[in-house]
Amino acid sequence: MGDRFQINKDASYVTFETSFAGFPAIRGSISAYQANIFYDPAHPERTSATIRFGSSSVSSAHPKRDEELVGANFLDAENHPGMWFTSTKATVSGNGITLDGDLYIKGITKPVQLKLEKPNVMRKGMGGRDLMMAKGGLSFNRKDFQLGVKSNYPAVGMLGDQIDIEFVIVGSNYTIDYLKSIFVGKTRDGKDNPVGLIYNEVIAKGQEAGEAEFMSLVSQKEYKGTNWLSVMANLGWILMVDGHGKEAVHFFNMALSKDPNHFVSLIRLGDALVIAGDHAGALKHYMKEYSLDPRVRFTHLPEMIKQLSGQFALKNMK
Repeated sequence: MGDRFQINKDASYVTFETSFAGFPAIRGSISAYQANIFYDPAHPERTSATIRFGSSSVSSAHPKRDEELVGANFLDAENHPGMWFTSTKATVSGNGITLDGDLYIKGITKPVQLKLEKPNVMRKGMGGRDLMMAKGGLSFNRKDFQLGVKSNYPAVGMLGDQIDIEFVIVGSNYTIDYLKSIFVGKTRDGKDNPVGLIYNEVIAKGQEAGEAEFMSLVSQKEYKGTNWLSVMANLGWILMVDGHGKEAVHFFNMALSKDPNHFVSLIRLGDALVIAGDHAGALKHYMKEYSLDPRVRFTHLPEMIKQLSGQFALKNMK
């Protein structure tokens, strides 16, 4: 779990290119994307990735052409808001990694290869977080996905078939040192952070003591107005990253008992169940997440379901 990196969009980009009348004349960007990459420098052969590109965010800096690109004859973004890649196999050679995988666009899945330069990892590289930097790309034939084959756009006949996507991704994970720097200590208004207070009790005296501390803080005037659902979710988060999976599950479930749709608790509970060793429960929970409306962290689901069940199909992904 410590080698699962989530994308930091502030330092990442995704571009695409295709030809027009035989020249590489059409270039653009994809502004909405999410990714999870599992990468351990000691075992690059275990590398895997899942990337989601937002169909409606494709732009070639030509308004009329872009209207056609996201419309029904090309990406059909209204009905198919996401394009997905998920890897199935990693092959290491020289300074690169080839990820065989599946590309899902507009209800169609085809095998493709994603080429990665060997990622660079900086442990505790940014505020206590581990950073991973990766550069790569993939290519596909647009007609394999029925992109533009029925279009009446005047220039589509001169449009190239091959689409090349290139990206640079900076990802980060969350170390215990980083989370302690956020939650253990004072808040901006000078109070002891309730997450840190309860966390310290759990570590020192156990789950019941932590729950007693939680109930005590709820009754104190000093903490009136505190978002206790967020406190429980962040408490579960720091416990999970610190390896206390069973305790993390307990506090996530406390939050979900108050609000069954509490999103932050929902997306972290599956990971906590993995760390707690409850793989059957984790798989069941990930499948529940998979049925919810898509959100930014949902790129972890294909890999986690595949790891736990041995299979995952990219059908009906949004």
